[in-house]
Amino acid sequence: MVLWERIEKILKTATQNTARNDKFHNNYSEDWEETRSRNSYTIPIYTKIYRRNVHNRQNNLCDDAQTMQATLLSIQETMIKLQENMTRNHEEMKIEMEEVKRLQMIEKRTEKTEQKLESVDQKMKEQNKEVENTLIQLEMERASFYLRFQNVEETKEEDLTAIMAEIITEALQRGKSEIINELDVVYRVYTNYARRFRLSKEVHIRFAREKKAKDIIYKITRDEPMSYRGKEIIMLKQIPKRVCEQEKEYRFQPLDLIKITHCLDG
Repeated sequence: MVLWERIEKILKTATQNTARNDKFHNNYSEDWEETRSRNSYTIPIYTKIYRRNVHNRQNNLCDDAQTMQATLLSIQETMIKLQENMTRNHEEMKIEMEEVKRLQMIEKRTEKTEQKLESVDQKMKEQNKEVENTLIQLEMERASFYLRFQNVEETKEEDLTAIMAEIITEALQRGKSEIINELDVVYRVYTNYARRFRLSKEVHIRFAREKKAKDIIYKITRDEPMSYRGKEIIMLKQIPKRVCEQEKEYRFQPLDLIKITHCLDG
């Protein structure tokens, strides 16, 4: 702005000087013509030379003033264009800075959202782990009432409850009616293990009391193994499928109860 004020001041001064010179030249010419008309004597040669020099100097001053004025006008136009460019660049830069700020705010919000999502994901994993552990405990508790028997030969129209009561009665040396009362559910399951080795379907028994199942396990593991129709019967604990998958994940092999332990799916 200071430079602009200086340019305007110079233009104003040059215009005033030009006007003053024009006025002086006009007044001088009028005075001289009036003097010459009154005096009819001959003008000396040195006076003519002086007049010519003054006139040439005035013309040169006028030309210089016009040139300076034109130059200053050109500078003024250049400054106006420069100012317009600076204003436009300033506006563009302002818009770009606002865009950068907006992007930075979006980036910060995105980071906060990602952190919240990670926190929620971690909490969900913890909750899922707790739920999974609870389910495993429930399934293990339920499985504690079950025993599995392999290699029990199948017959047509068999009374599976009576057959299993007879086998367990012989092993435990107890009354058959007492054992039947302890058997809640008795059924066969065709497992992959039985299918692979072409064995009879497994027999699954749910006992009415958990303690009774544990007593049977203790007795049979301590004494001789059971048999039916001349074939040795293998007794296994019921292991939930979820536990089997977890054991495979951690490469943990469960211990055999008697000979080998299999999962529900064989």
